[in-house]
Amino acid sequence: MTTLLQPTPSQDRTTDDSVLGRVRAHLPEIAARSAEAEAARAVPAEIITALREAGVFRMSLPRAWGGEQLDLVESAQVVREISRADGSTGWTVQAASMAWFFVRSLPRETFEKEVFGNGGDLMLRGAIAPKGKATPVEGGYRISGRWPLASGSFTPDWVLAGFVIEGAPPLPDGRPDMRVALVRPEHVTFLDTWDAVGLRATQSTDFTMDDVFVPAHFTGPLAGGNNIPAPFYRLPYTATGASHDAVIIGCLEGALGDLAELAATKRPAFNPRVVIGEDPVFQEKFADLHLRTAALSALMEQTGRTVMDRALAGEEPTPTEWFNYTGGHQHIHHEGIRILNEIMTLSGSAGLYSSSPMQRRWRDVRCVSQHVAGNNGSLRRLGAVLSGQEDVR
Repeated sequence: MTTLLQPTPSQDRTTDDSVLGRVRAHLPEIAARSAEAEAARAVPAEIITALREAGVFRMSLPRAWGGEQLDLVESAQVVREISRADGSTGWTVQAASMAWFFVRSLPRETFEKEVFGNGGDLMLRGAIAPKGKATPVEGGYRISGRWPLASGSFTPDWVLAGFVIEGAPPLPDGRPDMRVALVRPEHVTFLDTWDAVGLRATQSTDFTMDDVFVPAHFTGPLAGGNNIPAPFYRLPYTATGASHDAVIIGCLEGALGDLAELAATKRPAFNPRVVIGEDPVFQEKFADLHLRTAALSALMEQTGRTVMDRALAGEEPTPTEWFNYTGGHQHIHHEGIRILNEIMTLSGSAGLYSSSPMQRRWRDVRCVSQHVAGNNGSLRRLGAVLSGQEDVR
């Protein structure tokens, strides 16, 4: 498949032993098996195993705990390249590798002695939405609930679940006291609920817990402090949006590659003497879509690097920097839909067939863009900051 907007590798791919270098060896198989994955509604187990061995599920974790300690931009690049091959696989990697960010407030001793005591090569699924109800008991909580959208076609080592304590007062700013729990998978029942229009192989299923005891030291505030020793985890809440953007941009780049192949082979029904790539109108529109996608990629990398450099320096991003970053998520999610719609239009009838990967990328981007990361009011907050409003919420 022809692929546009390829990043220039920092070293020869045959000798690159970085996470990204190891991942690249598996991209042809991921792309070749994407239709199979969608039909089965699960990323093939062999691909999950290969990616686990490549280090993608530990890529954001601290080196001290057996992780690769990639930063925000580096991990997004891994997700982007996987998503260029297949959106569901890219989403699975971003969801599992980034989810540790949301349990960063658990006690450090819990992480070091009971979670990462044998290394960082762990698989995590779950949902941060506070769908659980917790009753305080001696030593912890008894939690029940049903959570949606726990992405991952694998059996996890740990499950993340958001909850609220029944009867607890709100926080000083009026918000509910949302908390997170880390539990073993044997206490959870996964339900076969994921039959969706896009990201079909992610198994983003519901799960339930029924009166499960969770020790207090396996819980923490959702937006609390950080006890994971790596700069990525110092970022403010919602830091993982860059990996969502990477799925969208990877899918766009893959679709542009599909379109390039079509341009070289498809002949218009009423002018079979030429291929569509010879049409000047097609050429100009294709170039426009290519550059708009490149602009989204540059936005993701620039805003992500700005906030990550702040974290590396032990500093907080300024409000403008932070809302440039989070507002960028919202823009990338929705501009991604617009670009994919135009790619599909430019492909004519060819992109509509199930045999074309283009229609799968179209559905995947539409599905990603429904996520709260692309619909959380960040553009309004950015506009407020740019307008000189100090109290931005």
